[in-house]
Order: sequence, then structure tokens, then C-alpha cells
Amino acid sequence: MKLSHLRDILAVSEHGSLRAAGRHLGVAQPAITRSIREIEQELGVPLFERHAKGVRLTRMGEVFVRRATTVESELRRAREEIDQLRGATTGQVSVALSTASSIALMPQIMPAFRRRYPDALVKISESFFHAAETDILDGRTDFYVGPLDPAASVAKFAIEKLYDNGRFVMGRRGHPLADAASLADLADARWVSPTLSTLNSDEAMRYADIDLDDIFAAVGLPGPRVIVHARSALIVMLAIVDSDLLTVLPQQWLDFPATAGRVVAFTSIPQLPAPAICVARRLDVPLTPMAEYLYDLVHRAAGYAKR
Repeated sequence: MKLSHLRDILAVSEHGSLRAAGRHLGVAQPAITRSIREIEQELGVPLFERHAKGVRLTRMGEVFVRRATTVESELRRAREEIDQLRGATTGQVSVALSTASSIALMPQIMPAFRRRYPDALVKISESFFHAAETDILDGRTDFYVGPLDPAASVAKFAIEKLYDNGRFVMGRRGHPLADAASLADLADARWVSPTLSTLNSDEAMRYADIDLDDIFAAVGLPGPRVIVHARSALIVMLAIVDSDLLTVLPQQWLDFPATAGRVVAFTSIPQLPAPAICVARRLDVPLTPMAEYLYDLVHRAAGYAKR
């Protein structure tokens, strides 16, 4: 088994056809076909099956690609680590951040990172931990920053709390209920419910979603009148900025440039609890110097965010 075999199989898996993989790699299609045939003969199982628009992985192919992705990622990291230790400013780093973490930390992180590594490729995805977990384990993502229980026992991960977080009832500036002193004063309001997670597991929902019924039930009130469900915090903000709808979101959204000044927190109502903002990385694999520097910048920026 050669590294070129892994390269070719990963390319075909990603692009969905031999021709597209060949174009991406700059390799003739017959060479890709031969490479796949060789590795399938060595393994004794088919890795791909044909369909009308190209090829797709078999069950055995999915298993192989999952392992091959990790191998390819670690080899890339090894090359980049050596280059960076020799003083190179090239390479790539990949990080997954929740939206609130991006708003709070990115403006401070990126200028400093760019000064140190001006030629680096930075890959940023908006995500919660359970959506990013597999990519971190496979080596496609270096670390995650966002809501998570710092006491959670997640195998293969090192988890550190960066700072505690909170949520506020929010509405447009000038909202007629802006002076409300309690949730009971908002009984007749209409609400936008943020449904930020695309995952259905209870664990994912625990850290990603904001259940308005639970918030009201905690103070002995019936659930509010929800007339909009939104799977994007940005859509939530756009829904309330020009209406009398209310919502509950992490406090960082008050600093979002697109809506700052147009959306306010109802500060007479006590701040609502939110999961702590944490950073999670693989426990058994060191970061490259570049990724380690970005990781340190996150910690530094978090120190300002929690003041």
C-alpha cells in the first residue's frame, strides 16, 4: 500500500467520480482507476460501487476512508510541523467555533495570527462540538471552541473551560416591553425560538439549543407564544430587529456589528444561565506549532472576553 493509493481513494471519495478526482489531482483517469484496482486487490474487497452519476463508497470503503483520512491528516501535520519548526509561515490550521465564540474571539485572534503566519491557510467552520467531534478525531479539524460542559468526560479529548457565559432576553431597541422586570411581564409577547442544532441527540441539544419552554417553566410560568423557529442565530436577530418579537440568545450577540445598537438586552430581567465556553482538542495528538499558536491566541482572547 502506497501513499498515492490513499491520496487517490480520498480524492475519488470526495469528488464522487474518477474523472473529477483526476482533474483535482492532475492525474490521468486510467492511473486513478489502476490505483483503486490495486488497493482493492490488496484488501480483497471493493471500495467503490458505480451509480448513474459516478461512484460511491461501499461499506468497506467507508471504513477504509475513515482510517485513511486520519493517516493523511497526520502525515500532512508531520510535514507542516517540520516546516514550521524550520521557520516556515505556510501550512494550514482548521478550527470549529460556535457563532457566539466567533463573535467574541475572532476579532482579536485573526490580526495577531496573520502577523505571525501571513501565508497560512485558515479553515474556520461554524459548528457545535458534536458536529465537529468526528472531524477532530480524524484530523480534519485541530480544535473546537464553543459551549460545552467542562466537566464532561469525552474520551480522547482534552477540554478546558475558557469562561462562563450567559444569555439575555433580547428585542429591538425601543421595544415597548424593554423595561420588563421579569419573565412574567412578557407573558403576552411573541417569540422567536432559536433551534441552532441540526442534530437530534439529547446531548447535542443540551449545549446547542435554547428551550424557551424550559426557561419559563424554571420560574413557574407556562411556555411563551412561539411563532417563529429559526435554525440560524443570524436569522433570529434579523427577525427581531424590525419587529416586536423577542428571543433569548448568548450575550455575545449584542456585540455583533450587523445588529449592534439595533438590538438590546432586557437587563432588568436577570441574566439566564448558558453553557460555559470551552476549548476541546484531541488528547493524544499534539498540535502543529501553527495550530498551537492559534490555540494560545484563543486562550488569550478568552481572558479579555470574560472580564
